[in-house]
Amino acid sequence: MRNFTIGSITKIPIRLNITLVVFLPLLAYLISRPEQLAAYATAVELVSPHAVDPDALASGQTPILLGITAAVGLFASVLVHELGHSWTARYFDVGITSITLWIFGGMAHMEELPEDWNVEFWIAIAGPITSLVLAGGFFAALQVVPASAPLVLYVVGLLAVLNVSLAVFNMLPAFPMDGGRVLRALLARRRPYASATRTAAAVGQGFAVVMAIVAVLSGALLLLLIAMFIYVAASAESRTTVVRDLLRGITVRDLLTDRGDAVDAGDSVQTLLERIVTERRNGYPVVDGTELVGLVTLAELRDVEPDERDSRRVSDVMRADPPTIGPDADAFEALMLISKERTDRIVVTENGQVYGTISQRDLMTALETTQGLGDISKTDLDADGYA
Repeated sequence: MRNFTIGSITKIPIRLNITLVVFLPLLAYLISRPEQLAAYATAVELVSPHAVDPDALASGQTPILLGITAAVGLFASVLVHELGHSWTARYFDVGITSITLWIFGGMAHMEELPEDWNVEFWIAIAGPITSLVLAGGFFAALQVVPASAPLVLYVVGLLAVLNVSLAVFNMLPAFPMDGGRVLRALLARRRPYASATRTAAAVGQGFAVVMAIVAVLSGALLLLLIAMFIYVAASAESRTTVVRDLLRGITVRDLLTDRGDAVDAGDSVQTLLERIVTERRNGYPVVDGTELVGLVTLAELRDVEPDERDSRRVSDVMRADPPTIGPDADAFEALMLISKERTDRIVVTENGQVYGTISQRDLMTALETTQGLGDISKTDLDADGYA
């Protein structure tokens, strides 16, 4: 789904997913309904030194303005929550590529997934701690808001309550919430990371099933959607960890099957097709002289009409600025790049030299092989004293 970059904070790009752009007005409307305003007013009065005037909340256009303010304030709080994760990750030298806000909250995208339980624990728990600190700030501000400013009192109090709720909800032990990652980190202290992930994912799926049952019985559609998302995310987290474990120790160089020369950008499509038939390859890096300028596969060539194959150049149909990876990069990193770029092949380069390409099929073959053979490394033997 499409993301829009709206700026950056401490050089971290901040992106809005299209789902949030669509959902935010709906959330503002839901918050502005009289029964919701009344429910939130009750919650605010639990932490406020003054009572909330219900008449002030219901007059004129006030409800919808409160709904908009609360909705924007909630997702601003989510952004601060994700910044808590991001800044903690940077402290542990884990790079952050971006923060995305979407319909179910926010997500800080890391360059790599930490497998050190201590690092993951602190990165995960930093978000809820940040939300609680933010709630404390709003609570402190609430103490000085006069009763003569009921709308300000309501908004500040509501943001204090929402940030506490955000921290508590995120500590549920279910992926992709922070609680699921905290649980995995604690489990990983005494067991392999993959095993800890499977256990934490199973716990998360159990919570999702319970949430779904409660949602169906109460008629809460949004809660049902959240439950479904948690169940799918827990399954995906478990699969991703298994895949990373299977590809551990394998580099791009190990899987590089397409080692032939690149194709020249000025070659005709017909020449390239003849070469594909001869060499039995379906993807080539494209160079102009010695410079990498693109990637061409059968997918691009299929769109060329037969009578145009002699006149059309490779440069006309290639994918310009293709994704690249180094030969010594982890195979799992290559798989994630292929997924991110929505392609089936990436170019392998180093210091300006083109080595070839690696495809999704290469990676799937490696996965099937390692899954069938199991761990063939010497790690276990060496641990027991055998060489």
